[in-house]
Amino acid sequence: MTTKTESQPRVADPFGRRTVAPLVMGSALNPINSSVIATALVPIAAALHVPVGRTSILVSSLYLACAIAQPTAGKLAEEFGPRRVFLAGIVLVLLGGLVAAWAMTWPSWSWPGC
Repeated sequence: MTTKTESQPRVADPFGRRTVAPLVMGSALNPINSSVIATALVPIAAALHVPVGRTSILVSSLYLACAIAQPTAGKLAEEFGPRRVFLAGIVLVLLGGLVAAWAMTWPSWSWPGC
């Protein structure tokens, strides 16, 4: 058994609170997203004047996007670092929320060729 001396460098715990907390919070977003979409399907169907069954494509689209984005984000995290990728994801979600809020005026836009 060896004892720790002053000359040995101290190694940080790789699974400390600063590492585990963002992972847990990030992993919790997928079920939360599913719950939000599931509870919003009826109002979305009412707003679009379609049966609730036709809005199930939203849930399928969410799972397909997650199935593509999660491995891609893992690869990007290996290339650029997990902190940068996580922060970029947060910025993308923020931009998506802003675009969604702004989308209320889209029907009044005049698109060329429409």
